[in-house]
Amino acid sequence: MEFIQFFKDLEPAVEQVFTFLEGRLGKLILSVTLLMLATLVNRFMHWRLLKETRAVQPQTGNFRATWVRRKNIVWVTALLLVLALWSGQITGFLISLAAIGGALLIVSKEFILCLWGALIISLNKSLRIGSTIEVGQFTGQLVNTGFVTFELAEIGPSKKQTGRLLSLPNSLVFTQAMKNLSVYGSYGIHLIDFNFDKFVKIQTAETLALRLANEAGKHWIEEAERHFTAVERDNFVDLPKARPEVFWASVDEKCLRMTLRFACPLSKRGHLEKSIVKRFWVEYVELVPHVPAGASNQQVADSTIS
Repeated sequence: MEFIQFFKDLEPAVEQVFTFLEGRLGKLILSVTLLMLATLVNRFMHWRLLKETRAVQPQTGNFRATWVRRKNIVWVTALLLVLALWSGQITGFLISLAAIGGALLIVSKEFILCLWGALIISLNKSLRIGSTIEVGQFTGQLVNTGFVTFELAEIGPSKKQTGRLLSLPNSLVFTQAMKNLSVYGSYGIHLIDFNFDKFVKIQTAETLALRLANEAGKHWIEEAERHFTAVERDNFVDLPKARPEVFWASVDEKCLRMTLRFACPLSKRGHLEKSIVKRFWVEYVELVPHVPAGASNQQVADSTIS
């Protein structure tokens, strides 16, 4: 009975607290408290992940993806709760802005596109933290996503990270083609283009390119074949073969292009391209000493990964 009486005596105080929280000052205090709580939760999760990484040697990309996903969930939840607290005032404010809604929509078009872009990026299962993507002229590894921007660790023409961090608006997903270069995992198909003049020894160049590619990939070709076979089976797609292949195309009446295609780990494509190109031109000039001067200057027109 004393326990019940205690709650009855406590009821007026509880009503006063709720009455205070329903006021503007109470809602402001609750909003600040929610934001501070979200910050503390994020810091705690960050500390837990750091503690886990000290105990084992994890995949950095997986932990980074976990951290970004949890952080976004906490902040979205906190913002939704704050909006729910102020829903009455927000509704009245929006109604008062109905007369200038059209102009407001035009002004905030870019912001709205960024929010929609954030939703598309978060729902796209192939775009994960650590994925290597190409957006317009920018290429890099996805390291962070937000409501307005996403961040890439820039990868330069040499296929190496430049040490710069690119912050790009999410609206780019509507205006630029976005290529996911790591959609099929840690292996990708790398292309190297060699340009020759009309004096090229086609069979010699092709045999040399295939030999160099096979030597470079002898440690992972079999594994890449199994990897692509598993991806084809799981995703119902047809992928190129992992073993090196050569294709020829005519650029114009004076130039032929040889494309060397082979599978390689995404992290090694820059080093492999540099090594293969250098060895190819050194050995090709030795095999074909009468090659016209300047032929080996037209080395690599382009290099892409698909």
